[in-house]
Formats: sequence, structure tokens, C-alpha cells
Amino acid sequence: MAPVAVSVGAQIARADRGRGARRNGGPTARRARIFEGFSNWSNFEIFDSNRRRVARASQASDKTPSQVSMDAIWAEAHPKYLHSSASAEAFCDELDTADDEQRRRERETRASGASASSASGSEDVTADYVWLAIREEARRDAAKEPMLSSYLYASVLAHDSLEQSLSFVLANRLADSVLLPTQLMEIFNSVLVEDESEDGRLLREALRADIAAFKERDPACVGYAHALLNFKGFHALEAHRIQHVMWRRGQKLMALALQSRISAIFSLDIHPAARLGKGILIDHGTGVVIGETCVIGDSVSILQGVTLGGTGKASGDRHPKIESHVLIGAHSTVLGNIKVERGSMISAGSLVLKPVAPHTIVAGSPANVVGKVRDTKPSLAMDHHITPRAPTFCDDLEQAVRRQVDEERERWKGHDAQKIRSHVVSADEKRRRRRG
Repeated sequence: MAPVAVSVGAQIARADRGRGARRNGGPTARRARIFEGFSNWSNFEIFDSNRRRVARASQASDKTPSQVSMDAIWAEAHPKYLHSSASAEAFCDELDTADDEQRRRERETRASGASASSASGSEDVTADYVWLAIREEARRDAAKEPMLSSYLYASVLAHDSLEQSLSFVLANRLADSVLLPTQLMEIFNSVLVEDESEDGRLLREALRADIAAFKERDPACVGYAHALLNFKGFHALEAHRIQHVMWRRGQKLMALALQSRISAIFSLDIHPAARLGKGILIDHGTGVVIGETCVIGDSVSILQGVTLGGTGKASGDRHPKIESHVLIGAHSTVLGNIKVERGSMISAGSLVLKPVAPHTIVAGSPANVVGKVRDTKPSLAMDHHITPRAPTFCDDLEQAVRRQVDEERERWKGHDAQKIRSHVVSADEKRRRRRG
């Protein structure tokens, strides 16, 4: 059994006292107090080797031992893929230079209003005003909250495009011990940045329409950067768009693996085969389920807890078809291969089992028509109030009967009840006599 460090420290301290040194002075006593903090020899050896390594590094450089120690702490605290072969100062200088260059290009873009040069200066790109707004918001937020400056720089300001920034954000949100952030970034960039097909182009258009929808329709969203960095409904929606492109490519196994991870992290379950239009808002997002053959049009707003599912064990085309500008309230359920037509609204908590006509409001379980929408595009207005529907024949008849009853009450108001009763009886008696 290895001797404990406390006994070693005690022996050194006794030897130091035997040589006449003061109890709290001298290098030997200080070493003894250090040794008393270790429980065994292995811990002491680790400490001593680290101390000697820092001392050798300080002798080889111009830094003090404390500075070298802080560098070692930084290196151990950060993942390996964040390390740079260059020195920390040179690395920061490179980042500052890149940021200054990006700002210069943005100023030129605003001045020309047409195009800006890429990092290599060989490619012209159309001005991306959503991305410029996100960068400005990130700079402003970094100035207000210095503790978040490194996070904002790594997530937004260090990237050249919205696609690269989104890839970084999603990779870090969805990473686990098996799917590393670097691997996920490579997968996402292959779809968001490198895919030049029609699917890739439509995805990039939908990305900008989606983030604009969150900013315009959700009063809790204070900016484009806020939606990009913090809204899990937006994260799940864009992650689905990536997995949908992979599904169409034939990478179904990877798409299903991403679906499982998205469901676990964001609490949303969207099948990779589901087809979603652009300008979609998934507010809050928790508990949303969208089935395999579901089709959703443009500019649809979906609140938390919504289920767009099938009925029974039917296979094939079995999920709802949601047309554009539809508003689906919280915890609503739409089941079966039915159509919810353009500009309609499903009230919160409804169970929809039949098709919904355009510009109507349905509510209840099972849902029935309860009125007409106030706005032709309820998904943009986000108005959940119910407007009474137009009167029907039964409504008119009921109103006529009520009006006649009120008139009779006014006619006999103030008369003695016994006289009224005798008058009615005598009239009935006269009619019977005439018949007889």
C-alpha cells in the first residue's frame, strides 16, 4: 500500500523544524502544506509534472508562469476542434480582420443596392438583407451583453452567410456523443450551401421566408437573430427542411436518424417525407406532430400541440392537406386525408374529421362551422376571435317567433289575468258552439 501524502508532509515539516526553521516559513514547510492537499502519491505526481511543464514552458517563452498556466487551462477547457495552430493573438487578429472585411463589403452592398463581392472577390451575389439585419442585431446584442459576445460571434458574426450560421447553430443543438458537431455541420452544409439543385434553391428561399414569418407574426420575437438563435420551433422547421431534401435524395436512413434526434431535442415530430411550403410559423412548437403524407401550403401558422395525423392503420395517402394562409390553434387535431381549404381557421382544442371550407372557422370536438374569419389571411393576422356566422332560415324563424311572443306580452301587459283567462275560455266556447 502506497504511503499517504499527509505522513510525508509531516515528516518533511518535522525535518524542517529540526533544522531550526520557523513553523510557517521556509520552502520545505511550504512544500509540506502543499503535499497535505493530496490523498495519494499519484495525485502529487500529476501536480508536480504539471508544475514542471509550466515552468519549462515559461522559460522557453517570454510569458510568466501564471500566463502559461492560463493558456494551459484554456486549452483544456475548450474542445480540440476549436484549437488553432496559430497563437491566440494571431488567431484573434485573423478574426478581427475577417470581421472588418465583412463590414466593408456590407457597406458597399448598401451603397450599391445591387450586389456585393464575395470573400474571394470573384463572385457577385445578390444583397441578402435578412442576413445583414441578423448581423447588425448580433453586433448590437454583443455590445449590450458582453457575456454573450463570444457566443454571438461564433454563431453569427464568424460566418459569411445565413446558411452557414444556421448550419453551425443546428449542429451544436443536435449533436450528441455519436453525431459530432463537425459531422453534422458537414451534412447540413452539403444541403444548405452546396446543393445547387431545385430543392436546394427552394430550401434557401423558404429559410428566409420562415425567419421573416417568425419576426412578423410572433410578438415575442424581438429580432431575426433572436429567431435564428433561440426559437426551437424555427430550429425544428429548418432541420426538417434539411432532412426532407435528404429524403428526396434517397438518404432515407440519415433522414430518419435526424428525425429521431430532432424529436428528442425539440419535442416536435415531423416526418421527413412531409411537404411544407414557405413562410411557415410553428409557434412554441412543443408537441407538434406532422405525418408522412401531410402537405402544408405557404404562410401557414401552427401553434403548439397540433397533430396532423392519420386514422387507424390505413396506408398510402392518409394525412391532411392544409392549404395556404390557414391558422391552426393550439392543441388542435386534424385526422385523415381531408382538405383544410385556403384562409380557414381551426380554433384551439378542436378535433377536425371533415373537410373545412375556405375562410370559415371551425371549433369543437368534433369540429363544426361556427363563423367566418374576419381577415382573408388569418395566419398572418393571428386573430383567434370567432365572428358569428351569417343567419340561416332556422335563425330567422326563431327570431320571428320571439318577436311575436314579445308583441303579445306587450299587448296584454297591465290586464287582469283572470279576465284574460275568461276571455280566452269564452272565445273557445263560442267556436265549439259554431262547429256543433
